[in-house]
Amino acid sequence: MNKEVAIIIPHKGLGDIIFHHSFIKSIYKKHNKKIVLFANKSTNVNFIYNKCKFIKKIKIIDLKRPNFFLYIFKMFKIFFYLYNFKYLNIYYTGNAKWHKITLKLLSKIKRSNLYYSKKKNKYIINFLSIFLKNINIKDTLDFKLNVPTNITKVFKKKLSKFKKPWVFLSIDTSEDQIQIPNKLLFAILSKLKKNYGTIFVNSSVENKNKKTLPDHPHIVRTSNFNITEINYIIKYSNFFIGNESGPAVLATLLKKKMVIFLNKKVIPESTKMPGIVQRRYFHIHKLRNNYNNFLNIL
Repeated sequence: MNKEVAIIIPHKGLGDIIFHHSFIKSIYKKHNKKIVLFANKSTNVNFIYNKCKFIKKIKIIDLKRPNFFLYIFKMFKIFFYLYNFKYLNIYYTGNAKWHKITLKLLSKIKRSNLYYSKKKNKYIINFLSIFLKNINIKDTLDFKLNVPTNITKVFKKKLSKFKKPWVFLSIDTSEDQIQIPNKLLFAILSKLKKNYGTIFVNSSVENKNKKTLPDHPHIVRTSNFNITEINYIIKYSNFFIGNESGPAVLATLLKKKMVIFLNKKVIPESTKMPGIVQRRYFHIHKLRNNYNNFLNIL
């Protein structure tokens, strides 16, 4: 009977799924068997790993925390969805107790090996590295992903109308962890207009109306672009400015010159990826009322 090696990733963000690359490859090399990957839709897992040579299948599953009164229903829903697959080994990369209860029951009934870490670490890469060490699997430390930039001819023609050089400005995160003050945002845009032909301003569809931008032909919102189109624009931009979020991690993979905004006492997760270059970091609270020196580097 051909049983699968499965990795279940409960994290929600694009950057989170990229940070799992070394872990996934390490599990693959351990078993010499392609992985069945389960992840939330919000991670854009299909975009990141669609043509990955060590992934057998990608399955979208809703692993997000439910309303308090719906935990039991959600646990059964996840259990019966996962029950349809045949497993040899299951690796769970989260820390939620309700997930673990569900997966323990599943592994017992399916007679599978379940692996998870009991230790907590707010940094995903560190957590996964320790996880591998604890189960005696060598960490490949490989974060070399070839993320797609194969846009359509129609979109490429649309982009040809935008004057170069380009700069990419990412102004929010998926869960609003970092807020760029309007005064600072307008000062940044004013400075960028002097040095760049087009400023691509990225925000989620949900957040696009939260920030009012100047009405200018060279300021282009990307909230309606898909992830491949955004990655293409980042690739051909001269400079990336923005919060430590999914687009910033894409820019890191593309080795772009970058300025990254952080919250207080935050060490950016992507610094733990090997080969980080051309990055400068600024804590947003220090720039609120004194940003003239910052503007000089743009």
